[in-house]
Amino acid sequence: MDNESEPPCAGSPTFAPSRIPRLSSKKTISAYYALLGEETRGEKLEAAHVSFSVALDQLAQQLAKSKRIEQVAAWEIDSYRQEVTALEQSSEETRQKLAALGEKLALAQQERARRIEYDGIAKTIARLPDRQKGQESLDKLNADIDLLRQEERTYAETWKMRKLAFDSIVTSLEAMQEAIRDEKAEQERRRALDEDDGEEVAAGTAGTGGATNTRAQSLDPNAKPFVPGAGAAEAKESEDVKMEGVEATEGQQEEGGRRERDEGQMMDDREEGEM
Repeated sequence: MDNESEPPCAGSPTFAPSRIPRLSSKKTISAYYALLGEETRGEKLEAAHVSFSVALDQLAQQLAKSKRIEQVAAWEIDSYRQEVTALEQSSEETRQKLAALGEKLALAQQERARRIEYDGIAKTIARLPDRQKGQESLDKLNADIDLLRQEERTYAETWKMRKLAFDSIVTSLEAMQEAIRDEKAEQERRRALDEDDGEEVAAGTAGTGGATNTRAQSLDPNAKPFVPGAGAAEAKESEDVKMEGVEATEGQQEEGGRRERDEGQMMDDREEGEM
């Protein structure tokens, strides 16, 4: 079959269903008018008749071809519609798959983040000592804390005792200074009185002469003879005895303070050795 028997494709440039019947109809009408002409006689009439018949046949073929083209076009349009529907359905399915894949991706990212976090925690746990070692370290720290608290109480008691001892020493020293001050004042007063008595006795002996002996005899015959400066000597001896007692007391207090300082130093050395 020639090209005229094949239906043209709906998408081809030659697809023009309204154009083909219009050309065939014009050709058929021209052949018909040529057949009806007055000058058409004999061979011309026969030729015109043949031309008209051919034109009619061509018109019939073109009309049949137009129907086939229309059917093909309708079939192609239906096929295109089906294809569009399939594409839309496929697009919707693809969109749904993409949404599902997006959700799976988000879940996978969350799972990966959790795993990374868990791995970090696991590494930290792996670096830490086990429970037994941790408990031993905790017990050791508690023991150290108890020892430090005990040492703190010991230091507090020692400091309290030393403070009391220091306060006692300071009080004793203040009392001793007050006693020494009073003793010196008493000695000065006695020395002044003895000097005044010695001056009066010397003046009376030089002025009265024998009257002094008469007066002395009229007094207690058993009394010891007056010796100038004897009272001052006795007062000085008494003062020396008291000063010796005061110095002995000061020596004892200094010895006690020195002993306490030595004991405190020994205790500090012992505590430092224990630490």
